[in-house]
Amino acid sequence: MVACSFDRSGAGSGGGASDGGGPSDGGGGRGDAGEIAGFRKLITVAAHGGGDLADFPLYIQLEDADLMARAQGDGSDIHFTSAGGDLLDHEVERWDPGSGRLEAWVRVTLVGSADTVVYLVYGEPDPPAAPDPATVWAADFAAVWHLEESPSGPLADALGARPGTASGGMNDTSSVTGVLGRAIAFDGGDDTIAFDNPLAGSGAHTVSAWVEQETTGDNDTLLVVGNGACGEARWLHTRFDQDTVALGLYCDDWPDSGVNVQGDGWTLVHWTYAAGESRLYIDGAAVGDPFAHDGNADTQGGNGFIGNVPTSAGFGANMGLNGTVDEVRIATRVRSAGWIAAEFANQSAPAGFYAVGAEEPL
Repeated sequence: MVACSFDRSGAGSGGGASDGGGPSDGGGGRGDAGEIAGFRKLITVAAHGGGDLADFPLYIQLEDADLMARAQGDGSDIHFTSAGGDLLDHEVERWDPGSGRLEAWVRVTLVGSADTVVYLVYGEPDPPAAPDPATVWAADFAAVWHLEESPSGPLADALGARPGTASGGMNDTSSVTGVLGRAIAFDGGDDTIAFDNPLAGSGAHTVSAWVEQETTGDNDTLLVVGNGACGEARWLHTRFDQDTVALGLYCDDWPDSGVNVQGDGWTLVHWTYAAGESRLYIDGAAVGDPFAHDGNADTQGGNGFIGNVPTSAGFGANMGLNGTVDEVRIATRVRSAGWIAAEFANQSAPAGFYAVGAEEPL
Protein backbone atom coordinates (compact mmCIF):
# COMPACT_ATOMS: atom_id res chain seq x y z
CA MET A 1 0.00 0.00 0.00
CA VAL A 2 1.03 3.57 -0.46
CA ALA A 3 2.45 5.51 2.45
CA CYS A 4 -0.58 7.50 3.51
CA SER A 5 -3.13 7.37 6.25
CA PHE A 6 -6.03 6.30 4.10
CA ASP A 7 -6.53 4.52 0.82
CA ARG A 8 -9.14 2.39 -0.90
CA SER A 9 -10.86 1.02 2.18
CA GLY A 10 -12.44 4.38 3.02
CA ALA A 11 -14.15 4.81 -0.38
CA GLY A 12 -17.71 5.92 -1.04
CA SER A 13 -20.67 5.58 -3.46
CA GLY A 14 -23.62 6.98 -5.50
CA GLY A 15 -23.91 7.65 -9.31
CA GLY A 16 -24.65 10.75 -11.53
CA ALA A 17 -23.51 14.40 -11.79
CA SER A 18 -23.26 17.39 -9.26
CA ASP A 19 -21.66 20.75 -7.60
CA GLY A 20 -19.81 22.37 -4.42
CA GLY A 21 -18.01 25.27 -2.21
CA GLY A 22 -17.21 26.78 1.91
CA PRO A 23 -14.98 28.28 4.92
CA SER A 24 -12.73 26.66 7.55
CA ASP A 25 -11.85 26.53 11.27
CA GLY A 26 -8.67 24.45 11.19
CA GLY A 27 -10.35 21.82 13.35
CA GLY A 28 -10.35 19.09 10.73
CA GLY A 29 -14.14 18.88 10.87
CA ARG A 30 -13.85 17.95 14.52
CA GLY A 31 -15.62 20.96 15.99
CA ASP A 32 -18.83 20.90 18.04
CA ALA A 33 -21.55 19.02 16.15
CA GLY A 34 -24.04 21.74 16.99
CA GLU A 35 -21.89 24.33 15.22
CA ILE A 36 -20.49 22.42 12.24
CA ALA A 37 -22.65 20.73 9.64
CA GLY A 38 -19.78 20.21 7.23
CA PHE A 39 -18.33 21.88 4.15
CA ARG A 40 -18.36 21.42 0.41
CA LYS A 41 -16.70 22.52 -2.80
CA LEU A 42 -18.20 22.64 -6.25
CA ILE A 43 -16.40 20.68 -8.96
CA THR A 44 -17.45 21.65 -12.48
CA VAL A 45 -16.62 19.74 -15.67
CA ALA A 46 -17.27 21.85 -18.76
CA ALA A 47 -19.53 20.51 -21.51
CA HIS A 48 -17.37 18.44 -23.86
CA GLY A 49 -19.52 18.96 -26.95
CA GLY A 50 -20.23 15.29 -27.65
CA GLY A 51 -22.93 12.95 -26.46
CA ASP A 52 -23.57 12.14 -22.81
CA LEU A 53 -21.13 9.63 -21.27
CA ALA A 54 -23.08 7.65 -18.68
CA ASP A 55 -21.37 5.95 -15.72
CA PHE A 56 -18.07 7.68 -16.42
CA PRO A 57 -15.43 7.26 -13.67
CA LEU A 58 -14.32 10.87 -13.13
CA TYR A 59 -10.81 11.11 -11.69
CA ILE A 60 -10.43 13.77 -9.01
CA GLN A 61 -6.92 14.76 -7.97
CA LEU A 62 -6.27 17.77 -5.78
CA GLU A 63 -4.17 19.06 -2.92
CA ASP A 64 -6.35 21.35 -0.86
CA ALA A 65 -5.61 23.36 2.29
CA ASP A 66 -9.29 23.54 3.32
CA LEU A 67 -9.64 19.80 2.97
CA MET A 68 -6.44 19.28 4.98
CA ALA A 69 -7.76 21.56 7.74
CA ARG A 70 -11.24 20.07 8.03
CA ALA A 71 -11.43 16.45 6.85
CA GLN A 72 -11.01 13.56 9.25
CA GLY A 73 -7.58 11.99 9.40
CA ASP A 74 -8.92 8.66 8.16
CA GLY A 75 -10.91 10.31 5.35
CA SER A 76 -14.16 8.69 6.49
CA ASP A 77 -16.08 11.96 6.07
CA ILE A 78 -14.96 12.60 2.46
CA HIS A 79 -17.71 11.93 -0.07
CA PHE A 80 -19.33 13.33 -3.20
CA THR A 81 -22.90 14.33 -3.95
CA SER A 82 -25.02 15.52 -6.84
CA ALA A 83 -26.39 19.05 -7.05
CA GLY A 84 -29.50 17.72 -5.34
CA GLY A 85 -27.54 16.20 -2.47
CA ASP A 86 -27.67 12.56 -3.57
CA LEU A 87 -24.63 10.52 -2.57
CA LEU A 88 -22.53 9.52 -5.59
CA ASP A 89 -20.69 6.26 -6.06
CA HIS A 90 -17.04 6.97 -5.39
CA GLU A 91 -13.75 5.31 -4.55
CA VAL A 92 -11.18 7.21 -2.52
CA GLU A 93 -7.93 5.77 -3.80
CA ARG A 94 -5.67 7.97 -1.70
CA TRP A 95 -6.06 10.49 1.09
CA ASP A 96 -3.10 12.16 2.79
CA PRO A 97 -4.27 14.31 5.72
CA GLY A 98 -0.79 15.82 6.08
CA SER A 99 -0.91 17.48 2.67
CA GLY A 100 -4.63 17.53 1.86
CA ARG A 101 -3.96 15.40 -1.22
CA LEU A 102 -7.01 13.51 -2.45
CA GLU A 103 -7.23 11.05 -5.33
CA ALA A 104 -10.68 9.64 -5.99
CA TRP A 105 -12.98 8.24 -8.66
CA VAL A 106 -16.60 9.39 -8.89
CA ARG A 107 -19.26 7.78 -11.10
CA VAL A 108 -21.06 10.51 -13.06
CA THR A 109 -22.76 11.15 -16.35
CA LEU A 110 -20.56 13.56 -18.28
CA VAL A 111 -23.02 15.77 -20.14
CA GLY A 112 -22.09 16.75 -23.66
CA SER A 113 -24.25 19.86 -23.96
CA ALA A 114 -23.97 21.33 -20.45
CA ASP A 115 -21.60 21.48 -17.49
CA THR A 116 -21.45 18.48 -15.17
CA VAL A 117 -21.32 19.46 -11.51
CA VAL A 118 -20.32 17.44 -8.44
CA TYR A 119 -19.93 18.47 -4.79
CA LEU A 120 -16.94 17.36 -2.75
CA VAL A 121 -18.26 17.18 0.83
CA TYR A 122 -16.17 16.85 4.02
CA GLY A 123 -16.00 17.81 7.69
CA GLU A 124 -19.45 16.50 8.58
CA PRO A 125 -19.63 15.19 12.18
CA ASP A 126 -22.02 12.43 11.07
CA PRO A 127 -21.16 11.59 7.42
CA PRO A 128 -23.13 9.04 5.42
CA ALA A 129 -21.91 5.45 5.38
CA ALA A 130 -19.43 4.77 2.59
CA PRO A 131 -20.86 2.27 0.09
CA ASP A 132 -18.91 -0.33 -1.89
CA PRO A 133 -16.35 1.46 -4.10
CA ALA A 134 -16.78 -1.27 -6.73
CA THR A 135 -20.04 0.44 -7.74
CA VAL A 136 -17.95 3.15 -9.43
CA TRP A 137 -17.03 0.56 -12.05
CA ALA A 138 -20.58 -0.46 -12.92
CA ALA A 139 -20.36 0.30 -16.66
CA ASP A 140 -19.27 -3.18 -17.80
CA PHE A 141 -15.82 -3.04 -16.28
CA ALA A 142 -14.53 -6.57 -15.71
CA ALA A 143 -11.29 -5.64 -13.91
CA VAL A 144 -9.58 -2.42 -12.78
CA TRP A 145 -6.07 -2.49 -11.32
CA HIS A 146 -4.86 0.85 -9.95
CA LEU A 147 -1.50 -0.81 -9.12
CA GLU A 148 -1.10 1.22 -5.94
CA GLU A 149 0.32 -1.64 -3.89
CA SER A 150 3.72 -3.28 -3.78
CA PRO A 151 3.79 -6.42 -5.95
CA SER A 152 5.16 -8.25 -2.91
CA GLY A 153 1.50 -8.81 -2.05
CA PRO A 154 -1.82 -9.05 -3.94
CA LEU A 155 -2.53 -6.24 -6.42
CA ALA A 156 -6.14 -5.27 -5.81
CA ASP A 157 -8.82 -5.27 -8.46
CA ALA A 158 -11.13 -2.34 -7.66
CA LEU A 159 -14.10 -4.63 -8.36
CA GLY A 160 -12.79 -7.13 -5.82
CA ALA A 161 -12.96 -10.08 -8.21
CA ARG A 162 -9.57 -10.52 -9.91
CA PRO A 163 -6.56 -9.58 -7.77
CA GLY A 164 -3.20 -9.72 -9.53
CA THR A 165 -0.36 -11.95 -8.35
CA ALA A 166 3.20 -10.91 -9.19
CA SER A 167 6.05 -13.29 -9.92
CA GLY A 168 9.61 -13.12 -11.20
CA GLY A 169 11.92 -10.70 -9.42
CA MET A 170 9.21 -8.19 -8.46
CA ASN A 171 9.36 -6.70 -4.97
CA ASP A 172 8.80 -3.43 -3.11
CA THR A 173 11.26 -1.59 -5.37
CA SER A 174 9.04 -2.41 -8.38
CA SER A 175 6.42 0.02 -7.03
CA VAL A 176 7.32 3.42 -8.48
CA THR A 177 5.72 6.81 -9.14
CA GLY A 178 3.14 6.58 -11.93
CA VAL A 179 0.72 8.85 -13.75
CA LEU A 180 -2.04 8.39 -11.18
CA GLY A 181 -0.36 7.60 -7.88
CA ARG A 182 1.85 4.49 -7.93
CA ALA A 183 2.75 2.19 -10.82
CA ILE A 184 4.62 -1.08 -11.40
CA ALA A 185 7.99 -1.27 -13.16
CA PHE A 186 8.85 -4.41 -15.19
CA ASP A 187 12.43 -5.47 -15.92
CA GLY A 188 12.03 -7.03 -19.38
CA GLY A 189 12.68 -10.51 -17.99
CA ASP A 190 10.22 -12.81 -16.25
CA ASP A 191 8.38 -10.13 -14.23
CA THR A 192 4.67 -10.96 -14.55
CA ILE A 193 1.34 -10.09 -12.96
CA ALA A 194 -1.13 -12.97 -13.37
CA PHE A 195 -4.91 -12.69 -13.04
CA ASP A 196 -8.07 -14.62 -13.92
CA ASN A 197 -9.15 -13.89 -17.49
CA PRO A 198 -12.59 -12.18 -17.66
CA LEU A 199 -12.95 -12.41 -21.47
CA ALA A 200 -14.34 -15.41 -23.32
CA GLY A 201 -15.51 -16.40 -26.77
CA SER A 202 -16.19 -13.62 -29.25
CA GLY A 203 -17.37 -10.96 -26.79
CA ALA A 204 -16.41 -7.30 -27.14
CA HIS A 205 -13.75 -5.62 -25.05
CA THR A 206 -11.92 -2.39 -24.29
CA VAL A 207 -8.46 -2.86 -22.80
CA SER A 208 -6.60 0.22 -21.57
CA ALA A 209 -3.45 1.06 -19.64
CA TRP A 210 -0.89 3.78 -19.12
CA VAL A 211 2.55 2.55 -20.17
CA GLU A 212 6.02 4.04 -20.22
CA GLN A 213 7.68 1.87 -22.89
CA GLU A 214 11.47 1.85 -22.96
CA THR A 215 13.40 1.61 -26.22
CA THR A 216 14.35 -2.03 -26.82
CA GLY A 217 14.84 -4.70 -29.44
CA ASP A 218 12.56 -7.15 -27.60
CA ASN A 219 8.90 -7.96 -28.13
CA ASP A 220 7.21 -6.45 -25.08
CA THR A 221 3.88 -7.62 -23.68
CA LEU A 222 1.43 -5.19 -22.12
CA LEU A 223 -1.48 -7.61 -21.62
CA VAL A 224 -2.47 -11.11 -22.78
CA VAL A 225 -5.53 -13.25 -21.97
CA GLY A 226 -6.49 -16.74 -23.10
CA ASN A 227 -4.67 -19.85 -24.32
CA GLY A 228 -1.57 -20.21 -26.45
CA ALA A 229 -3.43 -21.55 -29.48
CA CYS A 230 -4.52 -19.84 -32.69
CA GLY A 231 -7.61 -17.73 -32.17
CA GLU A 232 -7.88 -18.56 -28.47
CA ALA A 233 -6.09 -15.51 -27.05
CA ARG A 234 -6.10 -11.71 -27.17
CA TRP A 235 -2.75 -9.99 -26.93
CA LEU A 236 -1.45 -6.41 -26.84
CA HIS A 237 2.24 -5.51 -27.18
CA THR A 238 3.65 -2.00 -26.84
CA ARG A 239 6.69 -3.02 -28.88
CA PHE A 240 6.71 -5.76 -31.52
CA ASP A 241 8.82 -6.81 -34.54
CA GLN A 242 8.37 -3.55 -36.45
CA ASP A 243 9.11 -1.40 -33.35
CA THR A 244 5.40 -0.56 -33.18
CA VAL A 245 2.39 -1.29 -31.00
CA ALA A 246 0.79 -4.57 -32.10
CA LEU A 247 -2.28 -6.56 -31.12
CA GLY A 248 -4.35 -9.52 -32.15
CA LEU A 249 -6.24 -12.73 -31.58
CA TYR A 250 -3.14 -14.97 -31.90
CA CYS A 251 -2.53 -16.02 -35.52
CA ASP A 252 -5.08 -13.41 -36.64
CA ASP A 253 -3.23 -10.25 -35.81
CA TRP A 254 -2.47 -6.58 -36.46
CA PRO A 255 1.33 -6.88 -36.14
CA ASP A 256 2.22 -3.36 -37.28
CA SER A 257 -0.01 -0.47 -36.22
CA GLY A 258 2.52 2.03 -37.52
CA VAL A 259 2.76 3.70 -34.09
CA ASN A 260 6.01 3.56 -32.13
CA VAL A 261 5.65 4.59 -28.46
CA GLN A 262 9.18 3.65 -27.34
CA GLY A 263 10.84 6.39 -25.35
CA ASP A 264 7.75 8.62 -25.55
CA GLY A 265 7.16 8.76 -21.81
CA TRP A 266 3.78 7.97 -20.32
CA THR A 267 1.28 6.95 -23.02
CA LEU A 268 -2.36 5.91 -22.64
CA VAL A 269 -3.20 2.92 -24.85
CA HIS A 270 -6.76 1.76 -25.61
CA TRP A 271 -7.61 -1.32 -27.69
CA THR A 272 -11.24 -1.94 -28.56
CA TYR A 273 -12.52 -5.12 -30.21
CA ALA A 274 -15.92 -6.30 -31.44
CA ALA A 275 -17.21 -8.53 -34.26
CA GLY A 276 -13.83 -9.13 -35.89
CA GLU A 277 -12.72 -5.48 -35.83
CA SER A 278 -10.03 -3.83 -33.70
CA ARG A 279 -9.35 -0.15 -33.11
CA LEU A 280 -6.28 1.33 -31.45
CA TYR A 281 -6.18 4.67 -29.62
CA ILE A 282 -3.03 6.40 -28.41
CA ASP A 283 -3.42 9.27 -25.92
CA GLY A 284 -7.13 9.48 -26.63
CA ALA A 285 -6.88 9.63 -30.44
CA ALA A 286 -7.63 6.86 -32.95
CA VAL A 287 -4.69 5.39 -34.86
CA GLY A 288 -5.39 4.93 -38.57
CA ASP A 289 -8.34 2.88 -39.79
CA PRO A 290 -9.98 0.00 -37.91
CA PHE A 291 -8.26 -3.36 -38.46
CA ALA A 292 -10.42 -6.17 -39.87
CA HIS A 293 -9.38 -9.59 -38.59
CA ASP A 294 -9.80 -12.65 -40.83
CA GLY A 295 -12.21 -14.21 -38.36
CA ASN A 296 -13.83 -13.59 -34.99
CA ALA A 297 -12.30 -14.02 -31.56
CA ASP A 298 -12.77 -17.35 -29.80
CA THR A 299 -10.97 -16.61 -26.55
CA GLN A 300 -10.52 -19.65 -24.29
CA GLY A 301 -9.01 -20.41 -20.90
CA GLY A 302 -8.42 -18.65 -17.61
CA ASN A 303 -4.98 -17.18 -18.28
CA GLY A 304 -4.43 -13.47 -17.83
CA PHE A 305 -1.07 -11.67 -17.71
CA ILE A 306 0.24 -8.10 -17.45
CA GLY A 307 3.83 -7.36 -18.44
CA ASN A 308 4.79 -10.76 -19.85
CA VAL A 309 3.51 -13.86 -21.61
CA PRO A 310 5.22 -16.81 -19.90
CA THR A 311 6.10 -20.02 -21.72
CA SER A 312 4.26 -21.95 -19.01
CA ALA A 313 1.00 -20.66 -20.53
CA GLY A 314 1.84 -22.24 -23.89
CA PHE A 315 2.73 -19.07 -25.79
CA GLY A 316 6.18 -20.23 -26.88
CA ALA A 317 8.47 -17.50 -25.55
CA ASN A 318 8.75 -15.02 -22.71
CA MET A 319 8.06 -11.48 -23.92
CA GLY A 320 8.77 -9.39 -20.84
CA LEU A 321 7.95 -5.70 -20.78
CA ASN A 322 10.79 -3.18 -20.59
CA GLY A 323 8.78 -0.42 -19.01
CA THR A 324 6.30 0.73 -16.39
CA VAL A 325 2.52 0.27 -16.22
CA ASP A 326 -0.27 2.14 -14.43
CA GLU A 327 -4.09 1.93 -14.28
CA VAL A 328 -4.88 -1.25 -16.24
CA ARG A 329 -8.54 -1.87 -17.14
CA ILE A 330 -10.60 -4.44 -19.00
CA ALA A 331 -14.21 -3.71 -19.98
CA THR A 332 -16.64 -6.00 -21.78
CA ARG A 333 -17.92 -3.34 -24.17
CA VAL A 334 -16.45 -1.11 -26.85
CA ARG A 335 -15.92 2.38 -25.49
CA SER A 336 -16.73 5.23 -27.84
CA ALA A 337 -14.12 7.61 -29.23
CA GLY A 338 -15.65 10.34 -27.06
CA TRP A 339 -15.31 8.25 -23.90
CA ILE A 340 -11.67 7.41 -24.69
CA ALA A 341 -10.80 11.05 -25.44
CA ALA A 342 -12.44 12.13 -22.16
CA GLU A 343 -10.52 9.50 -20.19
CA PHE A 344 -7.23 10.74 -21.58
CA ALA A 345 -8.06 14.40 -20.95
CA ASN A 346 -9.25 13.69 -17.40
CA GLN A 347 -6.36 11.44 -16.37
CA SER A 348 -3.50 13.23 -18.13
CA ALA A 349 -4.35 16.70 -16.75
CA PRO A 350 -6.98 16.47 -13.98
CA ALA A 351 -6.70 20.13 -12.94
CA GLY A 352 -7.49 21.24 -16.48
CA PHE A 353 -10.46 18.92 -16.84
CA TYR A 354 -12.55 20.50 -14.08
CA ALA A 355 -12.72 23.64 -11.95
CA VAL A 356 -12.89 23.58 -8.14
CA GLY A 357 -14.92 26.26 -6.41
CA ALA A 358 -14.41 28.00 -3.08
CA GLU A 359 -15.26 26.29 0.18
CA GLU A 360 -18.75 26.94 1.51
CA PRO A 361 -20.52 25.68 4.67
CA LEU A 362 -23.37 23.21 4.44
